[in-house]
Amino acid sequence: MTKHKLVAAAAVLAVALGGGVSVALAAAPKSATVKQSTSFKFKANRYIQDGLRWDKDVYNVRSGGTLHLKYTVKDEGPHTFTVMRKKDVPSSPQTLFNCKVCNKLIKAHGADPNSDAPPKFDYLENGKGQDTRPNLDQPGDSAGIGLPGQPKVVDLKVTAKKGTTLHFICLIHPWMQAEVKVG
Repeated sequence: MTKHKLVAAAAVLAVALGGGVSVALAAAPKSATVKQSTSFKFKANRYIQDGLRWDKDVYNVRSGGTLHLKYTVKDEGPHTFTVMRKKDVPSSPQTLFNCKVCNKLIKAHGADPNSDAPPKFDYLENGKGQDTRPNLDQPGDSAGIGLPGQPKVVDLKVTAKKGTTLHFICLIHPWMQAEVKVG
C-alpha cells in the first residue's frame, strides 16, 4: 500500500472506532430578545442622521420558540414588529416613505397616520387585525410594542418551519429592518 492509502485507511478506521472528529451543530436558541437602540448625529446645514434601529441585524430562534419584543427606547415612540416578504421590504428612499405593503398593513392595524390615536388592533395575523398575539410564520404577522396601555415586553411564538427566514420591519420607522432565522 502506498503511504496515502495507509493514512486514508487509518483515518477511516479511527472514525469507525469512534476516535474520529465529530462536528457538533449548535441548536438554535429557544428564545431571543428583540430590542431597539438609537443614536443621533447632526451637522448644521448638512444632515441629520437618525440611528434608530433594531439592536441586531439577525436573530436566531428555533421553531416553536419565543421572541421577546422588548420596548427599550422610550423617546422614539412605539414600534411594530412586522413580518414582510423580502421583496416587499423597503430598499430605497422612494419605497421607504411610500411602501405600498407597509401602507396596507398600517391600515390593517387600524392606525390613522394623521392622528396620534393608538391603532384599533395591536396585532395582525396574516395581515388581518386582531386582539390576540399572532404566531410568527408568514408575511403580514405583526405586533405593536410600546403602544399606550401595552406591556413593555410582548412574547410571540415562532411557528415558522425550521430553515425559514422571517424578514421584519417597524411600520412606523421602516428603516428599522432585520431578520429572524428559524432553526
